[in-house]
Amino acid sequence: MTSYWSVEERARRLPDSVAKLRYLREAAQGNIEQSRRRKWQLAAAALLSLTLISPPAKPRDTAVVFISPKPTAAPANVFLIEHKAAGDLYSNGLEILSAFATTSTPRAYRAFNRATLHTLERSTTPAGIVFHTTESLVVPIEPDQVNALSRNREDVLSHVRRDHLYNFVIDRFGQVFRVVPENQTASHAGHSIWADATSIYINLNESFIGVAFEMKAGETATLAQRHAGRLLTEMLRAQYQIPDGNCVTHAQVSINPDNLRIGFHTDWGGGFPFADMGLAVGYSAHIAAVEVFGFGYDEHFLEAAGGRPWEGLLAAEQQILIDAAAHGTLSSRYRTTIQQQFQTIRRHKNEEL
Repeated sequence: MTSYWSVEERARRLPDSVAKLRYLREAAQGNIEQSRRRKWQLAAAALLSLTLISPPAKPRDTAVVFISPKPTAAPANVFLIEHKAAGDLYSNGLEILSAFATTSTPRAYRAFNRATLHTLERSTTPAGIVFHTTESLVVPIEPDQVNALSRNREDVLSHVRRDHLYNFVIDRFGQVFRVVPENQTASHAGHSIWADATSIYINLNESFIGVAFEMKAGETATLAQRHAGRLLTEMLRAQYQIPDGNCVTHAQVSINPDNLRIGFHTDWGGGFPFADMGLAVGYSAHIAAVEVFGFGYDEHFLEAAGGRPWEGLLAAEQQILIDAAAHGTLSSRYRTTIQQQFQTIRRHKNEEL
Protein backbone atom coordinates (compact mmCIF):
# COMPACT_ATOMS: atom_id res chain seq x y z
CA MET A 1 0.00 0.00 0.00
CA THR A 2 1.34 3.41 -0.86
CA SER A 3 2.29 5.56 2.12
CA TYR A 4 2.06 9.29 2.69
CA TRP A 5 5.81 9.58 2.30
CA SER A 6 5.79 7.88 -1.07
CA VAL A 7 3.06 10.29 -2.20
CA GLU A 8 5.21 13.20 -1.12
CA GLU A 9 8.36 11.82 -2.72
CA ARG A 10 6.57 10.97 -5.97
CA ALA A 11 4.95 14.37 -6.30
CA ARG A 12 8.21 16.20 -5.63
CA ARG A 13 9.83 14.35 -8.52
CA LEU A 14 7.11 15.09 -11.05
CA PRO A 15 8.46 17.36 -13.80
CA ASP A 16 5.61 19.78 -14.41
CA SER A 17 2.15 20.95 -13.39
CA VAL A 18 0.33 18.62 -15.80
CA ALA A 19 1.95 15.58 -14.22
CA LYS A 20 1.23 16.90 -10.72
CA LEU A 21 -2.42 17.45 -11.62
CA ARG A 22 -2.86 13.95 -12.99
CA TYR A 23 -1.09 12.36 -10.04
CA LEU A 24 -3.12 14.23 -7.43
CA ARG A 25 -6.37 13.25 -9.15
CA GLU A 26 -5.28 9.62 -9.23
CA ALA A 27 -4.24 9.82 -5.58
CA ALA A 28 -7.65 11.14 -4.60
CA GLN A 29 -9.48 8.48 -6.64
CA GLY A 30 -7.27 5.45 -5.97
CA ASN A 31 -8.58 2.19 -4.46
CA ILE A 32 -7.44 2.67 -0.86
CA GLU A 33 -9.42 2.47 2.35
CA GLN A 34 -11.19 5.56 3.66
CA SER A 35 -8.90 6.36 6.57
CA ARG A 36 -5.87 6.26 4.31
CA ARG A 37 -7.78 8.22 1.66
CA ARG A 38 -8.41 11.09 4.04
CA LYS A 39 -4.70 11.34 4.78
CA TRP A 40 -3.99 11.37 1.08
CA GLN A 41 -6.50 14.15 0.51
CA LEU A 42 -4.96 16.37 3.16
CA ALA A 43 -1.43 15.49 2.14
CA ALA A 44 -2.14 16.03 -1.55
CA ALA A 45 -3.80 19.38 -0.94
CA ALA A 46 -0.90 20.65 1.15
CA LEU A 47 1.66 19.05 -1.10
CA LEU A 48 0.25 20.66 -4.22
CA SER A 49 0.92 24.11 -2.81
CA LEU A 50 4.43 23.15 -1.71
CA THR A 51 5.50 21.45 -4.89
CA LEU A 52 4.15 24.17 -7.14
CA ILE A 53 6.16 26.88 -5.42
CA SER A 54 9.37 24.86 -5.47
CA PRO A 55 12.15 26.04 -7.81
CA PRO A 56 11.66 24.58 -11.30
CA ALA A 57 13.79 21.61 -12.26
CA LYS A 58 14.77 23.19 -15.57
CA PRO A 59 15.13 26.84 -16.61
CA ARG A 60 12.25 26.56 -19.09
CA ASP A 61 9.80 25.28 -16.43
CA THR A 62 7.57 27.80 -14.68
CA ALA A 63 6.66 27.34 -11.03
CA VAL A 64 2.94 27.78 -10.36
CA VAL A 65 2.00 29.59 -7.17
CA PHE A 66 -1.43 29.39 -5.62
CA ILE A 67 -1.27 32.84 -4.06
CA SER A 68 -3.56 34.78 -6.39
CA PRO A 69 -2.74 38.46 -6.86
CA LYS A 70 -5.01 40.89 -5.09
CA PRO A 71 -7.82 42.08 -7.34
CA THR A 72 -7.41 45.65 -8.45
CA ALA A 73 -10.09 48.20 -7.61
CA ALA A 74 -12.45 49.20 -10.38
CA PRO A 75 -10.95 52.16 -12.26
CA ALA A 76 -12.36 55.48 -11.14
CA ASN A 77 -13.43 58.53 -13.11
CA VAL A 78 -14.14 56.90 -16.47
CA PHE A 79 -17.21 58.71 -17.73
CA LEU A 80 -19.02 59.66 -20.89
CA ILE A 81 -17.73 62.82 -22.55
CA GLU A 82 -19.77 62.93 -25.74
CA HIS A 83 -22.70 61.03 -27.18
CA LYS A 84 -23.48 61.20 -30.89
CA ALA A 85 -25.33 59.06 -33.38
CA ALA A 86 -22.02 57.74 -34.66
CA GLY A 87 -20.82 56.68 -31.22
CA ASP A 88 -19.61 57.63 -27.75
CA LEU A 89 -16.41 59.17 -26.40
CA TYR A 90 -15.23 58.46 -22.84
CA SER A 91 -12.87 60.28 -20.52
CA ASN A 92 -10.09 57.68 -20.82
CA GLY A 93 -9.97 58.11 -24.59
CA LEU A 94 -12.20 55.17 -25.44
CA GLU A 95 -14.29 55.70 -28.55
CA ILE A 96 -17.17 53.32 -29.19
CA LEU A 97 -18.76 53.17 -32.64
CA SER A 98 -22.44 52.42 -33.14
CA ALA A 99 -22.57 51.62 -36.86
CA PHE A 100 -23.66 48.02 -36.15
CA ALA A 101 -25.79 48.63 -33.06
CA THR A 102 -28.96 46.63 -32.54
CA THR A 103 -31.33 45.77 -29.71
CA SER A 104 -32.00 42.58 -27.80
CA THR A 105 -33.70 41.32 -24.63
CA PRO A 106 -33.40 43.50 -21.50
CA ARG A 107 -30.77 42.22 -19.07
CA ALA A 108 -32.21 40.50 -15.99
CA TYR A 109 -31.00 37.50 -14.01
CA ARG A 110 -30.89 35.78 -10.64
CA ALA A 111 -27.57 34.55 -9.28
CA PHE A 112 -27.22 31.95 -6.50
CA ASN A 113 -25.85 32.49 -3.03
CA ARG A 114 -22.53 30.67 -2.89
CA ALA A 115 -22.94 29.59 0.74
CA THR A 116 -26.56 28.40 0.62
CA LEU A 117 -27.23 27.90 -3.13
CA HIS A 118 -30.46 29.87 -2.68
CA THR A 119 -31.48 32.23 -5.45
CA LEU A 120 -30.64 35.89 -4.95
CA GLU A 121 -32.67 38.95 -5.80
CA ARG A 122 -33.22 39.76 -9.44
CA SER A 123 -30.50 42.00 -10.87
CA THR A 124 -30.11 44.03 -14.05
CA THR A 125 -26.49 45.11 -13.48
CA PRO A 126 -23.72 43.20 -15.32
CA ALA A 127 -21.65 41.16 -12.88
CA GLY A 128 -18.66 40.49 -15.13
CA ILE A 129 -17.06 40.37 -18.56
CA VAL A 130 -16.43 37.32 -20.76
CA PHE A 131 -13.71 37.76 -23.39
CA HIS A 132 -14.09 35.90 -26.70
CA THR A 133 -12.51 35.55 -30.11
CA THR A 134 -14.73 35.74 -33.18
CA GLU A 135 -12.83 32.77 -34.68
CA SER A 136 -13.39 34.31 -38.08
CA LEU A 137 -11.36 34.41 -41.28
CA VAL A 138 -8.48 36.86 -41.29
CA VAL A 139 -5.94 38.06 -43.83
CA PRO A 140 -2.57 39.72 -43.21
CA ILE A 141 -2.65 43.40 -42.36
CA GLU A 142 -0.87 44.44 -45.53
CA PRO A 143 -1.48 47.23 -48.10
CA ASP A 144 -2.57 44.80 -50.80
CA GLN A 145 -5.21 43.28 -48.46
CA VAL A 146 -7.16 46.47 -47.72
CA ASN A 147 -10.32 45.36 -49.50
CA ALA A 148 -10.28 41.91 -47.89
CA LEU A 149 -9.61 43.37 -44.43
CA SER A 150 -12.57 45.71 -44.73
CA ARG A 151 -14.84 43.03 -46.18
CA ASN A 152 -13.98 40.52 -43.44
CA ARG A 153 -14.70 43.06 -40.73
CA GLU A 154 -18.04 43.97 -42.29
CA ASP A 155 -18.98 40.30 -42.54
CA VAL A 156 -18.10 39.64 -38.90
CA LEU A 157 -19.99 42.66 -37.57
CA SER A 158 -23.04 41.96 -39.70
CA HIS A 159 -23.12 38.38 -38.43
CA VAL A 160 -22.74 39.51 -34.83
CA ARG A 161 -25.52 42.06 -35.23
CA ARG A 162 -27.89 39.60 -36.90
CA ASP A 163 -27.49 36.94 -34.21
CA HIS A 164 -26.93 39.27 -31.21
CA LEU A 165 -23.71 37.45 -30.44
CA TYR A 166 -21.70 39.96 -28.40
CA ASN A 167 -22.16 43.25 -26.65
CA PHE A 168 -18.88 44.60 -28.08
CA VAL A 169 -16.51 43.70 -30.91
CA ILE A 170 -12.94 45.01 -31.15
CA ASP A 171 -11.78 44.84 -34.74
CA ARG A 172 -8.20 44.16 -35.84
CA PHE A 173 -7.39 47.87 -35.95
CA GLY A 174 -8.55 48.54 -32.40
CA GLN A 175 -11.91 50.04 -33.28
CA VAL A 176 -14.57 49.23 -30.69
CA PHE A 177 -18.14 48.58 -31.84
CA ARG A 178 -21.09 48.46 -29.48
CA VAL A 179 -23.48 45.91 -31.00
CA VAL A 180 -25.81 44.92 -28.15
CA PRO A 181 -26.14 47.57 -25.39
CA GLU A 182 -24.84 46.66 -21.96
CA ASN A 183 -28.35 46.74 -20.47
CA GLN A 184 -29.41 43.99 -22.87
CA THR A 185 -28.31 40.37 -23.30
CA ALA A 186 -26.10 38.96 -26.03
CA SER A 187 -25.94 35.26 -26.92
CA HIS A 188 -22.23 34.94 -26.19
CA ALA A 189 -21.62 32.53 -23.31
CA GLY A 190 -23.96 29.56 -23.81
CA HIS A 191 -23.77 26.92 -21.10
CA SER A 192 -21.42 28.46 -18.58
CA ILE A 193 -20.59 28.84 -14.89
CA TRP A 194 -18.68 31.39 -12.84
CA ALA A 195 -18.53 32.32 -9.18
CA ASP A 196 -17.08 35.06 -7.03
CA ALA A 197 -16.81 35.26 -3.25
CA THR A 198 -20.57 35.58 -2.71
CA SER A 199 -22.44 34.53 -5.84
CA ILE A 200 -22.67 31.77 -8.44
CA TYR A 201 -23.68 32.64 -11.99
CA ILE A 202 -25.21 30.02 -14.28
CA ASN A 203 -25.36 30.62 -18.05
CA LEU A 204 -23.73 34.02 -18.32
CA ASN A 205 -25.57 35.62 -21.24
CA GLU A 206 -27.77 37.52 -18.82
CA SER A 207 -25.23 38.27 -16.08
CA PHE A 208 -21.99 39.00 -17.98
CA ILE A 209 -21.04 41.34 -20.83
CA GLY A 210 -19.58 39.66 -23.94
CA VAL A 211 -16.51 41.27 -25.55
CA ALA A 212 -15.08 39.68 -28.71
CA PHE A 213 -11.78 40.32 -30.47
CA GLU A 214 -11.87 39.92 -34.23
CA MET A 215 -9.38 37.13 -34.91
CA LYS A 216 -9.04 33.50 -35.83
CA ALA A 217 -8.67 30.84 -33.13
CA GLY A 218 -5.25 30.81 -31.51
CA GLU A 219 -4.17 34.16 -32.93
CA THR A 220 -2.51 36.87 -30.85
CA ALA A 221 -4.31 40.16 -30.32
CA THR A 222 -2.80 43.11 -32.16
CA LEU A 223 -1.29 46.01 -30.23
CA ALA A 224 -4.24 48.16 -31.29
CA GLN A 225 -6.68 45.55 -29.97
CA ARG A 226 -4.84 45.33 -26.66
CA HIS A 227 -4.94 49.08 -26.19
CA ALA A 228 -8.62 49.30 -27.08
CA GLY A 229 -9.41 46.29 -24.91
CA ARG A 230 -7.82 47.95 -21.90
CA LEU A 231 -9.80 51.16 -22.39
CA LEU A 232 -13.04 49.23 -22.85
CA THR A 233 -12.36 47.07 -19.80
CA GLU A 234 -11.61 50.18 -17.72
CA MET A 235 -14.86 51.79 -18.79
CA LEU A 236 -17.02 48.73 -18.14
CA ARG A 237 -15.47 48.04 -14.76
CA ALA A 238 -15.89 51.66 -13.72
CA GLN A 239 -19.47 51.93 -14.96
CA TYR A 240 -20.68 48.67 -13.37
CA GLN A 241 -18.18 48.12 -10.52
CA ILE A 242 -17.05 44.81 -11.98
CA PRO A 243 -14.38 43.06 -9.88
CA ASP A 244 -11.10 41.94 -11.41
CA GLY A 245 -11.85 38.27 -10.79
CA ASN A 246 -15.10 38.45 -12.77
CA CYS A 247 -13.24 39.39 -15.97
CA VAL A 248 -12.67 36.00 -17.56
CA THR A 249 -12.29 34.21 -20.88
CA HIS A 250 -14.87 32.02 -22.56
CA ALA A 251 -12.71 28.95 -21.99
CA GLN A 252 -12.70 29.58 -18.24
CA VAL A 253 -16.51 29.59 -17.98
CA SER A 254 -17.75 27.32 -20.78
CA ILE A 255 -19.19 23.93 -19.78
CA ASN A 256 -20.92 20.90 -21.22
CA PRO A 257 -23.80 20.20 -18.81
CA ASP A 258 -24.44 16.76 -20.31
CA ASN A 259 -21.04 15.20 -19.57
CA LEU A 260 -20.13 17.60 -16.72
CA ARG A 261 -16.90 18.79 -18.30
CA ILE A 262 -15.49 22.26 -18.69
CA GLY A 263 -14.18 23.77 -21.90
CA PHE A 264 -17.00 23.10 -24.36
CA HIS A 265 -15.75 26.31 -25.97
CA THR A 266 -12.04 26.97 -25.67
CA ASP A 267 -11.52 30.44 -27.12
CA TRP A 268 -8.84 32.23 -25.14
CA GLY A 269 -7.92 28.93 -23.50
CA GLY A 270 -4.45 30.42 -23.31
CA GLY A 271 -2.63 33.60 -24.16
CA PHE A 272 -5.24 36.15 -23.20
CA PRO A 273 -3.38 39.40 -22.33
CA PHE A 274 -4.94 39.96 -18.91
CA ALA A 275 -2.15 42.29 -17.79
CA ASP A 276 -2.65 44.45 -20.86
CA MET A 277 -6.30 44.78 -19.88
CA GLY A 278 -5.27 46.05 -16.43
CA LEU A 279 -6.34 42.76 -14.81
CA ALA A 280 -4.33 40.91 -12.19
CA VAL A 281 -6.22 37.67 -11.49
CA GLY A 282 -6.52 36.13 -14.97
CA TYR A 283 -5.81 32.42 -15.28
CA SER A 284 -5.13 32.12 -11.55
CA ALA A 285 -8.86 32.54 -10.83
CA HIS A 286 -10.28 29.32 -9.39
CA ILE A 287 -12.35 27.56 -12.05
CA ALA A 288 -15.82 27.70 -10.56
CA ALA A 289 -17.34 24.76 -12.44
CA VAL A 290 -14.63 22.47 -11.04
CA GLU A 291 -14.41 23.86 -7.51
CA VAL A 292 -18.10 24.50 -6.85
CA PHE A 293 -19.75 21.73 -8.88
CA GLY A 294 -17.08 19.08 -9.44
CA PHE A 295 -16.82 19.30 -13.24
CA GLY A 296 -14.07 17.38 -15.01
CA TYR A 297 -12.07 17.91 -18.20
CA ASP A 298 -10.18 15.93 -20.83
CA GLU A 299 -6.92 15.99 -22.76
CA HIS A 300 -8.47 18.06 -25.53
CA PHE A 301 -9.19 20.79 -23.03
CA LEU A 302 -5.65 20.75 -21.63
CA GLU A 303 -4.26 21.04 -25.16
CA ALA A 304 -6.52 24.02 -25.84
CA ALA A 305 -5.29 25.60 -22.61
CA GLY A 306 -1.74 25.56 -23.93
CA GLY A 307 -0.72 22.05 -22.94
CA ARG A 308 -0.69 22.71 -19.22
CA PRO A 309 -3.42 23.49 -16.69
CA TRP A 310 -4.08 27.01 -15.53
CA GLU A 311 -3.15 27.91 -11.97
CA GLY A 312 -6.84 28.33 -11.27
CA LEU A 313 -7.65 24.81 -12.45
CA LEU A 314 -4.99 23.32 -10.20
CA ALA A 315 -6.25 25.45 -7.32
CA ALA A 316 -9.82 24.24 -7.90
CA GLU A 317 -8.69 20.60 -7.82
CA GLN A 318 -6.78 21.31 -4.63
CA GLN A 319 -9.87 22.85 -3.06
CA ILE A 320 -11.96 19.76 -3.83
CA LEU A 321 -9.48 17.63 -1.89
CA ILE A 322 -9.57 20.05 1.04
CA ASP A 323 -13.38 20.31 1.04
CA ALA A 324 -13.84 16.55 0.82
CA ALA A 325 -11.53 16.04 3.80
CA ALA A 326 -13.36 18.75 5.74
CA HIS A 327 -16.64 16.91 5.11
CA GLY A 328 -15.08 13.62 6.20
CA THR A 329 -15.72 11.88 2.92
CA LEU A 330 -13.94 10.57 -0.14
CA SER A 331 -13.20 13.11 -2.83
CA SER A 332 -15.01 10.97 -5.40
CA ARG A 333 -18.15 10.97 -3.25
CA TYR A 334 -17.84 14.66 -2.54
CA ARG A 335 -17.51 15.40 -6.24
CA THR A 336 -20.65 13.37 -6.94
CA THR A 337 -22.53 15.33 -4.28
CA ILE A 338 -21.65 18.74 -5.68
CA GLN A 339 -22.37 17.53 -9.21
CA GLN A 340 -25.86 16.61 -8.01
CA GLN A 341 -26.19 20.12 -6.57
CA PHE A 342 -25.46 21.51 -10.01
CA GLN A 343 -28.17 19.35 -11.55
CA THR A 344 -30.65 20.65 -8.97
CA ILE A 345 -29.73 24.25 -9.73
CA ARG A 346 -29.87 23.55 -13.45
CA ARG A 347 -33.41 22.21 -13.15
CA HIS A 348 -34.40 25.23 -11.11
CA LYS A 349 -32.85 27.53 -13.68
CA ASN A 350 -34.68 25.80 -16.51
CA GLU A 351 -37.99 26.11 -14.66
CA GLU A 352 -37.52 29.89 -14.56
CA LEU A 353 -37.28 30.08 -18.36
